[in-house]
Amino acid sequence: MTEIAHEANEEFVRKVKDLLEAITGQPYSITQKIRLRESIIWSVYLDEKRLSSDERISLNKGAQWITEDDQGTISVTSWHFYDVDEVALNEYDVQFRIYDDLLDKNNWEKYRKEVPGLIAELEAAERIANEMNKKYGTNIKLLARQKPFLETCFNAEGMSEDEKLREIEKHARAMYETWRTWSDWATNVGREIYAKTTKKVLRWDEYVKEVMYNLRDFVGAKFVAKKMAGTMLAAEWDKRERENISANRGVWLFKETENKIVMMSDNLDTIDAKSIEEYRLIKLRSGRKRKRIANQGAEDVKTIINPELVEQVVRHVEEKFNIKMQLMKDRHVLVASFSKNNLRPYGKLYEIEKHAKALVEAWSRIKEKVQSLETN
Repeated sequence: MTEIAHEANEEFVRKVKDLLEAITGQPYSITQKIRLRESIIWSVYLDEKRLSSDERISLNKGAQWITEDDQGTISVTSWHFYDVDEVALNEYDVQFRIYDDLLDKNNWEKYRKEVPGLIAELEAAERIANEMNKKYGTNIKLLARQKPFLETCFNAEGMSEDEKLREIEKHARAMYETWRTWSDWATNVGREIYAKTTKKVLRWDEYVKEVMYNLRDFVGAKFVAKKMAGTMLAAEWDKRERENISANRGVWLFKETENKIVMMSDNLDTIDAKSIEEYRLIKLRSGRKRKRIANQGAEDVKTIINPELVEQVVRHVEEKFNIKMQLMKDRHVLVASFSKNNLRPYGKLYEIEKHAKALVEAWSRIKEKVQSLETN
């Protein structure tokens, strides 16, 4: 049986453990008496050792520890975000010293230009904590030390065990949601800020390799480089994979010029081809259509795909990914592009990922709608 400090009510502490597991769906354990600090009566902690490596990746660490001290204060504390010195050095080649005054939020504006991603993350954490305090009636604070973390607490003196449990539930739920919301922000908005402001160096050959790897990961097909006039880099599906007509062909061709990056899908008219023979026939007809368009105009040529259906999907995906996408008139191909401006390599990789994922989702949604219409 796990030891609990003699001042603690063993049954109550187990109720706290069970409550946290019910709130988070994650495993908790009770800290052994020998491991408690002198002022701590009891402690319950998130037990990562009971999880697999894959499960740990998505772990919500908002309620990492719950403790009660000998003054009757019950605290819910998160795990730390990261080491400020490491982030500053790795992302911006800036060497902060331990206990540097960057950790004083009154100096955040002073360091914004040097470490913009870091400051943005800390500000987001504090803003989200304040929003949760209003929602739950808690007092979550960002403790911006070398390893920033979140904490909320309340005085439990004179409370019954049921009252304590209700307060613990409120504070634990608030911390859990705060961590989840901050993690979502960091994964999306924060990651974009880092990608576009990092000073990490990436050689051209390393960049090309990353583009190829990323396209393969996002699309699920191997891309090979090809020579195209007016491009710095061009890549298309490997010919050995082109007969996989059931694959998502939302990104079929990639081009990078001096000022722009463009990605194009395969012909949408082939999206529901039932065989490689049908696919090739549609492609052949598409080539003939382009010739007729040159002579007659796009309005005189019919398409297999309903343009209104495509437009509906495109608008939805544009809004979701905050990009621009269009349908070419001469060959019913989706196109997504962005201006490189002064983007550094990691900034370009971020935008490539976002636009590629948008094209892949658009292709998938259009195919679902086409097949749904067929069954109806």
